[in-house]
This record gives sequence, structure tokens and C-alpha cells, in this order.
Amino acid sequence: MTDSDATSQLSIDGGTPTVLRVPAATDRLALVRALVETALYIDDWALDDVIDAKVAVDEICSQIISAAAEESSIELTLHMSSQGVIGEIRGELVPDVTLKQSTFGWRIVQTVTDTHTISYDEPLPGAASRGVVIGFSKFRR
Repeated sequence: MTDSDATSQLSIDGGTPTVLRVPAATDRLALVRALVETALYIDDWALDDVIDAKVAVDEICSQIISAAAEESSIELTLHMSSQGVIGEIRGELVPDVTLKQSTFGWRIVQTVTDTHTISYDEPLPGAASRGVVIGFSKFRR
């Protein structure tokens, strides 16, 4: 099953997504972790699944922060449904940098999420950054 096939199995109930935008700085990771944890606990998720999602989001955000353009931000969007969560994390990277998918941290992301995708915006000539979007989904167990 491809990532898009698996993600399409999660139907979004049309509710308003939960969104958080913070500066791309390590001292803001606690806010991101708290949002993920709180949103999933409110939705009555099991402890293990909450921890898995929180670890995945933390690693994704950490990688974006490590390559973030100066004065940029990270935006986390969570679409909750009765079957799971679809998340999207956006950031701005310095030009010509890609996120490392061969690291131990990225292997954790692959292990604890059901799907994950990375897409990069085409950099504009002379631009100081380019966008990255990491999507993921986690089914409820």
C-alpha cells in the first residue's frame, strides 16, 4: 500500500484542524510536543500511540529546525478523525538542503507512523529559503 492509499483510508470528518505555528527554534519544541500530546489525549488515544506520535513529530521538527532558514517558523497541522490522525509539518529550509532520511531518528519516524511523505518547494532564484512539507498519518490501534 502506498502512502497516499493508506492516508486516504483515514476519512477526515470535516472538523476544524488543530494548527500551531512557532519559531523554528529548539526551545519551542516543548510547545509542539504539548500540543500533540494534549490533542491526542483529548481524543482518547492510548498512551503508547500518543508517545509514538509525539516522538515522530519531535524528530520531524528537530530535523527542520537543524536546517531552518533564519527567522523562519514551523507550522504543525493535525486533522483528527475517529480512525486516526493526519499531520502536516511545514517549514522553511536553507537552500540546497534536504532532510536526512538515513538517520536513526528518521527510522523512528518510519517505524512509529503509518505513512510519511516529504516534499520540497522549488526554490526561487536568489531566495534565502525553500519550503518543505512533511506529511504523516497514524492510525488508531
